[in-house]
Order: sequence, then C-alpha cells, then structure tokens
Amino acid sequence: MAMPQDSDWSWLRAAAEAPEMTLEVYEALPEDLARQIEVSDGTIIVCHSPSDKHLAVQHALLNALAEAARKHDQRKGTCHRVRADIDVLLTEVSFHFRRPDLALFRCLGDSRGGRWKGKPTAAETLLAVEIVSPGSVSDDLLVKRVRYARAGIGHYWIIRLAQNDGPAVSVEMLRLTSDGSYAMEQVTFRKKDILAIDAIDPIEVTVTWEQLDEWL
Repeated sequence: MAMPQDSDWSWLRAAAEAPEMTLEVYEALPEDLARQIEVSDGTIIVCHSPSDKHLAVQHALLNALAEAARKHDQRKGTCHRVRADIDVLLTEVSFHFRRPDLALFRCLGDSRGGRWKGKPTAAETLLAVEIVSPGSVSDDLLVKRVRYARAGIGHYWIIRLAQNDGPAVSVEMLRLTSDGSYAMEQVTFRKKDILAIDAIDPIEVTVTWEQLDEWL
C-alpha cells in the first residue's frame, strides 16, 4: 500500500473506508492514532475507552501479577514483565496485533527498534488477560480465544464483570493444548470460590476477590 503523502492521516481519523493497515504504515502512524487502534489481519479496529470499574480491576490484577512475577524471577533467576494495554504482535503478514488488558512476557533485548521497541510478540508472551467490557464480549470470548491460541500464547485468562461493568464475578483460565486450541484449566466464581485466581502456571499467583475489588 502506498504511504499517505505529507503525513496526511485524515483517512485514518475518518476511519470510514481506511485501506489495509501494514506494519510499515503502522510504524509511521502518529502516536495519538496508534494508541487508538488494534489491527486484525490488516483491518483497523478502533479501541474504546474502558469504564472506571474495568480500569480498577485491571489495576488491581496488574499489581498482583507484577508482584508474583517479581517473586518468580527472584526464585528462578528469570526475567519477566507485566504490562497493561501493551501491543502484542501476533503476525507480521498479514499484520495482526492486539492490546490485551494485561500481558505477561519474557524480558526483551535492546535489538528491537521502531514502534515495537519494548513490546512483545506472541512468541514472547506467556499470558494474555482480557477483562470483558460491554463492547468486547464476543471479541474476548470467541475471537481472541481463537487468535491468541493460533499465535501460540500459552495461557489466556478471561475476567467477567457484573453487568460487564464490575466488580469481577468470574475468572476463566485457559491453557494452550498440543492441538493448538485452548482448553479449560480452571474457572472460579465469586459466590462459591474463596480465591479468584489460584494458579501455578505460567507463574505462581493467588488473588482474592477482595484484592480485585481493591480499587473499585
């Protein structure tokens, strides 16, 4: 695809009939536009701002996973990072990246440049977490379940909120199987389980429902 002339990105801001997005074009996007989109097989997906309660649950889980990753690395001598809303490159051709609510990935070297500096590929990502919002139900439950598995991300957790707007009421933990699809490993429900998360893979972490409510 030909690059827009004179840095005129009005075609993307309008987002009506935007042409196919490639990695080359994405690298050239202004930062304010790049932060507003995901790309699925070259098709632009406009991201919507999450609700306050969504952000609260995301923040609480980010803290819990980051602390668990720190302890894991101290014990094992490894290096991992946990980030919220970071681009994860699924494939270059056709160009496809998503921005999970949370991602756990191996520490990256300094060789990668451009817009993907400091950002992981699917091969470097151990866990993707999505917190379901009103506008992302089918995407999180169906589409991303297939695409994250196809890209080889070992673990995918899906958090459901009451009325899709908090507090958290269930956590579905999926593990990638040898046939390249996700299988249910564990699902917890607020009304009957003591812990929201009790996992040993990809890192050992426990999270209570009260912890997930901490910032509500």
